[in-house]
Amino acid sequence: MSEAAVTPPDGIRLGRWFTPARIALVVWGLMSLIAIAANWQAIGALKLGDTDDAMRMAQVRDLLAGQGWWDLTQYRVNPAGGGVVMHWSRLVDAPLAAGILLLKPLFGQVTAERIVMAVWPPLLGAALSIACALGYRNLSDRRIAYVAPLFLIMSAYILVQFRPLRVDHHGWQILLAMLMMGQALRPASWQAGLLGGFFAAALLAVSIEGLPIVTLFAALAALRWALHGRGDERARLCGYMGALAVGAILFQFATRGPAGLMGTWCDSLSAPYMAAFVAAAMVVFAAVRVGPTHVPARLLLLALGGVAAAGALVWTEPLCAKGPFATLDPIVFDLWYRNVTEGRPLWTAKAHDMIHVLVPSLVGIAGALLAWRSAKAADDRRNWATVIAALSAAATLSLFVFRSVSTAHLFALPGCAWLGLRAWAWARTIRSIGPRILASAMAALTLPLLGGMAVAALLSLAVPALQKAEGRAAARVAGTDGYRTDCLDPTAIADLNRLPPATLLTPIDLGAPLVFWTPHRLVATPHHRNSEAMADTIRAFAGDPARAEALVRRQRATLIVVCRTANDFNKYRHARKDGLAAQLYAGTPPAWLEAVPITSRAGLALWRVKPE
Repeated sequence: MSEAAVTPPDGIRLGRWFTPARIALVVWGLMSLIAIAANWQAIGALKLGDTDDAMRMAQVRDLLAGQGWWDLTQYRVNPAGGGVVMHWSRLVDAPLAAGILLLKPLFGQVTAERIVMAVWPPLLGAALSIACALGYRNLSDRRIAYVAPLFLIMSAYILVQFRPLRVDHHGWQILLAMLMMGQALRPASWQAGLLGGFFAAALLAVSIEGLPIVTLFAALAALRWALHGRGDERARLCGYMGALAVGAILFQFATRGPAGLMGTWCDSLSAPYMAAFVAAAMVVFAAVRVGPTHVPARLLLLALGGVAAAGALVWTEPLCAKGPFATLDPIVFDLWYRNVTEGRPLWTAKAHDMIHVLVPSLVGIAGALLAWRSAKAADDRRNWATVIAALSAAATLSLFVFRSVSTAHLFALPGCAWLGLRAWAWARTIRSIGPRILASAMAALTLPLLGGMAVAALLSLAVPALQKAEGRAAARVAGTDGYRTDCLDPTAIADLNRLPPATLLTPIDLGAPLVFWTPHRLVATPHHRNSEAMADTIRAFAGDPARAEALVRRQRATLIVVCRTANDFNKYRHARKDGLAAQLYAGTPPAWLEAVPITSRAGLALWRVKPE
């Protein structure tokens, strides 16, 4: 390849080697090296930041130990009930297991796990960086493809899902959402529709949480055909719906087997959702075959497709109309789910978090609207309209469900980049050095992280109460023991591992780390399909103390383990002043328990359940 310089659109002069994909890899690679270095101590200690990462690795270990590919039961959780069938996907387990298998002969099991957990999330992020560069290159300003990776690594809510040790499914969700967006921005065709539908089916196989995004892109494809009636838009719509329906069935069979095709779970891809996709696809195919010439007729037929999908879903499993958490016991909902940050609405978050969530989305919408207004070609205007619609929907969803923030910020990148490029170009026209530096700094504020920090700083100056709250939060973080949230320092883990394998009753949030670190079985972990055992756990700690012993024995627990400094344990002890959690915290356990000495830096405590 010639090394002669080329001039891409809008005046950027680069060598031929510097394609958007290569720039994306370089930028992400440098960031990943910094992230690995910054997390080196945590990698060495395998200090996991989320309970789902711990449970994910437990699932991978079981798979490598011989558990069936289609068997997603976690047998070490709720052993009295025969285990818990997890709602997760083997698509996420597969690369982790493959990496460990590949490295185990060279480094051994423990080191292989550590390497894979440290390296795989940044590698997945590299795929996202390339997907952003290639997906956004179809927008009117071609420079966005070159700078999108820089804006990506300055998006904290995205970056955190690709940090070392973050092995759960959230990174997959973000990547697949970007791949869907990339296909939506391509010229309409059967191929764009088929690929978009395939990525949509994969997203739902990974997590049903992606259903709003899948529905969004289906609606966008349908609306384009309804408004214009063009053959290429018809091909995109049919390709998307067909690939979604068929792909969902194929992914479900591949990851869960024949039983997965018959299951009626509302919290994961299953028969009700597959029935909905098939019904919608059939109505869409019938509508395009009829080929109505008027827009209202096309809109009516597509609306019937939506009604057919909803009807098939509810007819197959009526409970799914109430959402995946409708069957939770009220005490589990109140003392567990209400405290799961990622599932809560934005207005329950701290003011600082609200600022960093809202600012990138608002800047992205503003930039996308201006870009749409300035676009000359009809295709460019349609693409910017797609970005605006997708970002507006994702940003609105993030107001109600915090976990959607990452997707909203992903769709905000092109609008932020468009504004940043315009502001930077304007700053370069200023001759005076001082104003030019100030204008350049203002252009840098279009980067999501810097923009959020600037707004937070200004609001802190204007609102003293906000500044004080930020100061208190910073003080709490600075004074927090590294093992305060779970008490699982190495000495405590070593003491637990010296005990014969037993069934442990623990506060819910402590369960998954103990599954990862010890050979013991657990009554409950923070995974909602185990609702009955979760309810027994909470009632044992925070309910009627006269019933606690019976609940513990019903779950066949022989050891009780608590972390005195953990948030959930403190909620239990404050929920009832004479409950078991309050008694254990005060050091006055009931007569049916006896203390077991254990070494702990942060307050792990252990009691043995006496024989009846």
